Amino acid sequence: MPNVRIWTVESDNDAKAVKCLANQLVTHLQLGNLSIRVSGKKELLERNPLRQKVQNYLREEACVIFVIDSDGPMSIHQRRQERNSLINQVTRIVDDRRFADRVFLAQAVQELEAWLLIDCLGIFCYFSRKRAQYRENCRNTVSADRTLARWIASHQRGNTENIIETEIGGRGPKEYLVEFSGQILRRLNPNMPQRNLRWQRYREAMAPDIAEYVVINRETLQRNDSLSKLGDLLARFK
Repeated sequence: MPNVRIWTVESDNDAKAVKCLANQLVTHLQLGNLSIRVSGKKELLERNPLRQKVQNYLREEACVIFVIDSDGPMSIHQRRQERNSLINQVTRIVDDRRFADRVFLAQAVQELEAWLLIDCLGIFCYFSRKRAQYRENCRNTVSADRTLARWIASHQRGNTENIIETEIGGRGPKEYLVEFSGQILRRLNPNMPQRNLRWQRYREAMAPDIAEYVVINRETLQRNDSLSKLGDLLARFK
């Protein structure tokens, strides 16, 4: 059984979410028994240099795929100017001929949240999971409610990579998901206190659990090219 290592060097939460999405890609693309292993930020903080860690992984695994948020064009440009930024460290390893065809970079354009936003129906099901009427067969229940289904569809972007921050700190996929989750909570409970709303709406620690509700199929995968490219990389090692 081939093993693939996906390393989200910026976040441990991202590692858990990406593993879930990658496993869905394996199923959707019919990649057989391909095994997904993940590492996060914690492994980056260990003493060994990044290059040595990659070499160690490649002793047991077919490849290493780095996943890094590309953020907006202003943010990525700024990080490219910093010689030892994560993106530059990773790029040097990917470009090293000794790792040719075994180490890759898959950028999450714009952010990991853009991958989650390919399925706004799944996001609704996550935030409504404690409601009795949505606890089981949520997707079917929503589809049967035309008004609700249209409301969710109105928030679904055709290309989630186009939710772009125009400046550093601007509104991107993360902010879009925070706002959308708040609207879901308000729709479920119009009388929810503002304090509860702020606490229950999306935050990064929720990403792994939300990923469990996101469905990857032919339609949803077309909404994000960078997630589709991750699937293409996985398909090399089936």
